[in-house]
Amino acid sequence: MTQLSKLKIILGLIYLLIVGLVTFLFFYYEVYNYVNSDFIKNDRKVVLNYINQNIFLSSFLFFLFCIIWFFLLGFGFPVVIAAGFIFGSVLGSLLLLMGFAFGSTALYVFANYYFKDLVFKYFSNKYKSLDSHFKNNDFAYLLFLRLVPGIPSQAGSLIPILFNMKLKKIFLSNIFGVAPGIFISVSLVSGISSKIEEGHPFNLDLLSDPKISIPLTALGIMVLIVNFVKQKFFKSKI
Repeated sequence: MTQLSKLKIILGLIYLLIVGLVTFLFFYYEVYNYVNSDFIKNDRKVVLNYINQNIFLSSFLFFLFCIIWFFLLGFGFPVVIAAGFIFGSVLGSLLLLMGFAFGSTALYVFANYYFKDLVFKYFSNKYKSLDSHFKNNDFAYLLFLRLVPGIPSQAGSLIPILFNMKLKKIFLSNIFGVAPGIFISVSLVSGISSKIEEGHPFNLDLLSDPKISIPLTALGIMVLIVNFVKQKFFKSKI
């Protein structure tokens, strides 16, 4: 076994250990239990006041956390909730989007250097049909892969390794490919949080409020458009 192979194994074990530890702490401390209507009613103003008083530091720390979170293959739900709840639609979307872009790009660089052989082993057969299409227009195809429902963001960060894409294209696709979904999701969370904070019960009546109905409608339209384009142009390729 070569020194590089040993290094890959060590780094891989460290990486998996960190991912496992973060996941364990998330469920051990039941972080998801803090996101409920009582917490939003009673403590959201306290959190927002603190954030507003320390907006630059809070924004930077959340941005840094998002980079680390997505680099460690974190899933999007917790950070979408945090972004909408704490920072609101615009700032929350921007911080989350840039954190995702940098974190996913860092994951690509790391995996491409240390685990390229494993990526080819597990992904090459599944996405072999995309080879010729990526060679013709790799940016457009990766951009669409980011938009397609059902393809995990982690896979979207690793697939470009198969096609030796340029880092600039990967970074830009990470931004533009997930921007619509992030903005809609964060806006939806922000709208729900603000209505609950105002004392509105958490029920179906919330759907009549524009802060919630507009993001939901936009989400439905986006899913329909993406699936239409997928069926018409990418059905045999993805």
